[in-house]
Amino acid sequence: MKKFRILGILAMLVIVGDFVISFTAGWQEERDSFLAGCKSARAESPSLYTPEAVPVEVRPLETTNLDSLHNSIMNENLPYKIDKVSVAIVPSTWSSIVFCFGAFAALAILAGIYCLIRVLISISKRNVFTHDNVVRMRVFTYSLLAFSILNALMEWLNYIEVVKQVSLPGYEIKGFSMSADWVSLMVIVLFTEIFAVGVKMKEEQDLTI
Repeated sequence: MKKFRILGILAMLVIVGDFVISFTAGWQEERDSFLAGCKSARAESPSLYTPEAVPVEVRPLETTNLDSLHNSIMNENLPYKIDKVSVAIVPSTWSSIVFCFGAFAALAILAGIYCLIRVLISISKRNVFTHDNVVRMRVFTYSLLAFSILNALMEWLNYIEVVKQVSLPGYEIKGFSMSADWVSLMVIVLFTEIFAVGVKMKEEQDLTI
């Protein structure tokens, strides 16, 4: 059980550290977007909608002449190509609706992270196979799954708008691809349900003794 306690502490540190880093990066991005919006609002001809920056993967056309950069060690110019760019689009009504649901899912993830920390604390106290831990694991797992689904839907809606609105001379937009690791998510869901079955079997075994 000492190994479980050490792993639990390390897991909590990683979770808290990842959350702090993600929150800081997200806050910086939101602040930059706010400042850009204020600058746009003060312009002489402000746009009706606030553009949203969306990253997309692109590939150069066969007829595109690639630019070059100077390599100081090799002392020569080497060609480079662009694989991903951020473009400004006007978000659709559907993406705005999904974003609202995503805000609630983000709150659910906070609850899920709290539940996961409670699970790790419970494990460190040698209370592993309990019904409370099953509930906590399910809150964490399915809140993460719901957020990933909404985020994937948002990415797909934004991709559709990029194809409609943006023209990139010399490049074409690659096919849609999601950023979520669905294999890892399904493994997490699978192990959560395996844990739940294990707890149920333990409770049934305790009743028969």
